[in-house]
Amino acid sequence: MLELPHPKDDGLFIPTVGEWSHDKHYFLMRYIDAFTTSMKNKNWAGLHYIDLFAGAGIEKLETSGKLEWGSATIAAQAGFTQLHLCEMDKRNHEALKSRVYKIRPDAQILIGDANEKITEIIGQIPNRTLSLAFLDPYGLHMEFETLKTLSAVRADLVIFFPDHLDTLRNWEKYYFKNPKSNLDRCFGTGTDWRAKIDGAPRDRRAEILRELYVSQIRTLGYEYFESERITMGNHPLYVLIFCSRSELAAKLWRGISQIKADKQRTFKFNKD
Repeated sequence: MLELPHPKDDGLFIPTVGEWSHDKHYFLMRYIDAFTTSMKNKNWAGLHYIDLFAGAGIEKLETSGKLEWGSATIAAQAGFTQLHLCEMDKRNHEALKSRVYKIRPDAQILIGDANEKITEIIGQIPNRTLSLAFLDPYGLHMEFETLKTLSAVRADLVIFFPDHLDTLRNWEKYYFKNPKSNLDRCFGTGTDWRAKIDGAPRDRRAEILRELYVSQIRTLGYEYFESERITMGNHPLYVLIFCSRSELAAKLWRGISQIKADKQRTFKFNKD
């Protein structure tokens, strides 16, 4: 397991986030550890990390007040050849640069909309490299066209899909009021997601939309998918969707996800 020192208040901006943020970074850190350990001696020209919504590098959990590393600073302390980070918020970006450059002065750190910066990022990733992309938008803010551009490189994806936090919470706005809503851009042009859910029970909407999203990603050449439901108490919030072209990578994810953030162990069995 990747062992990191506990982050300290360095006087830079630290955003406050929900307690559930701990869980997604727990699974990300475990997969980063497995990914960099298992792939470092393989025949790759380098291991790259991509984070399109990188945050400030340290965050404060809302209820407990605990400081935790953000996704980008977790990756900066792991064994990646190069980091490619993007953050749109100016305060987050300034703090992120200061924190990451102390660890990895060679990192690519951009400010701006990830949907507009993705081509610039992809241009810095050489051939014959393997990447891990953590895609953690603040809501339904990652367009499908961005995923399509990203699919040009060989990369495993860990995607934050806010089916309850955003999709269902803003349901009427997306469904009735805006034919070019965030949800439409998330699924991509030509996807009639409204037809998929018309007449479906309310309690199945999240599941139907999640399945549709996975089917869309499958068109980009990804074959293996795993998911991890994140809840607060008994309330579902979002799902982490793992996508890869490699069966080995999917096995790695299944392995790291057996032990949950609360240290409880679960077992997933193959259907065959």
